[in-house]
Amino acid sequence: MKIIFFGAGYCTNFIIPLLKKNTQIICTHKEKIKPQKFDKKFNVKRLSIKKFFERSDFYLNNTNFILNSIPPKSEGDIILNNLYDKIIKFKKNIKWYGYFSSTSVYGNHLGKWVDESTKLMPTNLRGKLRMKSEYQHLKLFKQHDLPVHIFRLPGIYGPGRSIFERLKSDKKIQIIKKGHFFSRVHVEDIANAINISMKKITPGEIFNICDDLPSQSDVVVKYAAQLMSIKNIQTINFDSSELNKKTKSFYLDNKRVKNKKIKKILKWTPKFRTYKLGLNNLFKLITNENSSANPSFSKKN
Repeated sequence: MKIIFFGAGYCTNFIIPLLKKNTQIICTHKEKIKPQKFDKKFNVKRLSIKKFFERSDFYLNNTNFILNSIPPKSEGDIILNNLYDKIIKFKKNIKWYGYFSSTSVYGNHLGKWVDESTKLMPTNLRGKLRMKSEYQHLKLFKQHDLPVHIFRLPGIYGPGRSIFERLKSDKKIQIIKKGHFFSRVHVEDIANAINISMKKITPGEIFNICDDLPSQSDVVVKYAAQLMSIKNIQTINFDSSELNKKTKSFYLDNKRVKNKKIKKILKWTPKFRTYKLGLNNLFKLITNENSSANPSFSKKN
């Protein structure tokens, strides 16, 4: 079994340990290679995308699985723009092709629920580029029978990448915008969904991967702060002039994302169904790490 991760990053690090033993793994990176402790154990080869393009025939030969998580540019998807014909050339061995898209393709639905059948109307450039890339990938499926699977991801959190890291810094703020919902997903649940999908192949399908409880961001911040015993949280209303355009841009889309389809077809269920379950787990990890590093550490500290 051979798999290629284009744009290997945070999520990939949680998918690799779930793969079968003796899997040949190739991870591409933009420029800087970031080796992981498990690379030798799991037979991981890492190289820049430039180096991959130089010997694409060699690397694509006998490849069975591909996961593309590289964000698209204005000119489209970098992988399909450079390797479209090559992927078709080697498609007979490709059993599964996954693409990480984003729930930003849905746009603003005023807090209503959306699912994979909802009309796409992205409001920002990120969403528009993701939508364009989805169309590029679906073309491979429709015209060349490549087993393409599209996964729309919301905000991702997990170890080392959560609200706790922000609260430990100087950014102890919560932005209030009543009735505004965000969907999110724990990185372990993404990894499990991908692992299941590679075993239960469903060409041409689009899946939302998210938890069961879309929530306001200030509610999540407040809960995390309570776990950390932090009381001095600054509250800022969304309409405040203190917020810059970039921060406000993340609040333009208001929607709640459904996950019923992936549950029904792939029989996937999120381990961390709500932000509370996810944050509780992460807080335990942080507490244990601190306790190991400093035996005198306690929750009171």
